[in-house]
Amino acid sequence: MNLRVLKIGGGAGVDHTAVLENLARRIQQGERWIVVHGASDAANRLGEQVGYPARMLTTPGGHVSRYTDARTLEIFRMAAASVNQTLTAALRAQGVEAVGLGTPSVIFAQRKTAIRALVDGRQIIVRDDYSGSITNVNEALLQTLLVAGMTPVVAPLALSAEADMLNVDGDLAAANIARALGAETCIILSNVPGLLRDVNDSTSLITRFSLQEIDHYEGYAAGRMKKKLLAAQQANAAQVILADSRIEQPLDAALAGGGTHIVRESSLEVAYA
Repeated sequence: MNLRVLKIGGGAGVDHTAVLENLARRIQQGERWIVVHGASDAANRLGEQVGYPARMLTTPGGHVSRYTDARTLEIFRMAAASVNQTLTAALRAQGVEAVGLGTPSVIFAQRKTAIRALVDGRQIIVRDDYSGSITNVNEALLQTLLVAGMTPVVAPLALSAEADMLNVDGDLAAANIARALGAETCIILSNVPGLLRDVNDSTSLITRFSLQEIDHYEGYAAGRMKKKLLAAQQANAAQVILADSRIEQPLDAALAGGGTHIVRESSLEVAYA
């Protein structure tokens, strides 16, 4: 059975219950999955509770990320660990042998020591950020768990060569894991239907295109969607699916053609099931 990687978005409105119920059923039918999750909404709420609200950085290219200074990193670490434990426990309650990897044990990254960002239209350099560019993943650990019949649940935390803990983008983490383990499919579920021609019109969904055509569609991506298209480029999977978590049986729907399917040029006739 081929491997699939699932990224469960961490934004507000993502329906974890529907996703996990659907995932558990598919795993019990013999499918192999690795789960990666986000923690953005949990970190935002925790930051508000402790009086240190989240701040975002926007690069000149339009990519949006969390400004992760030392205190924000600690808030994000606690939020990610909590989400990881919750998702792992929910899968185990449904009979899945899930293993929570809520510490930086899977992903390795290089710290971004100088980030260019726009503030009030001016470009600045941010040097105290603890986010990272992914360099490698612990394939051996993930393979060992899969061979043992377990489902890894991975938090978006990484370790640098200098032993710094880093915040990494969850979509890119899923993409790098998919590429490293040769996954056939990488599904990114969030709180939107997929890539839309008009972000205010859910019926304007772009349903399918190839990686070779991605430059043509990048203009429709804004905010977080830019990272999802970058993830599609990095995953090197036969197909990357950007789909909605908020519908009934979201994984079944995505694999049956729902959402936006980005396929390799050599894999235009992908079996969906």
